[in-house]
Formats: sequence, structure tokens, C-alpha cells
Amino acid sequence: MIVCLCKGVSSRTILDEARRGACTLKQIRQSCQAGTGCGACVQQIRQLIETVTPRHEHHNTPGPADDR
Repeated sequence: MIVCLCKGVSSRTILDEARRGACTLKQIRQSCQAGTGCGACVQQIRQLIETVTPRHEHHNTPGPADDR
């Protein structure tokens, strides 16, 4: 399913990137450009990251809240 309409990024791509270690929104943005357009998909991206990387594993990641 396409999550980021602006960049045409699917949930599969986001999950694959998260499994490769992109466990923050910032890292997902850098790795596949998802969430860099209008931002409507940001919450869904965060939820997908959570399915791969439980919150306690990246909760203490430094940076602004938007980057988690």
C-alpha cells in the first residue's frame, strides 16, 4: 500500500528501511524520501516504524520529537 503519496513510497519500502536500521522519522526521510512532501503520512510512517522497532529501543534517541 502506498503510504507517502507525494513520493510514491509504499509501506513495504518503509518497513524494509526500518528493518535495515532506519528507526526514526528522520532516517526514513533520508533513506527513501517518505514524509518529505506534504507530511500527511508522518503519523503512519511512525506507526510502521513502531511495528519493527518497539518504542523502548529508540525512545532515547536524541533530537526533536519530530525526528522520532
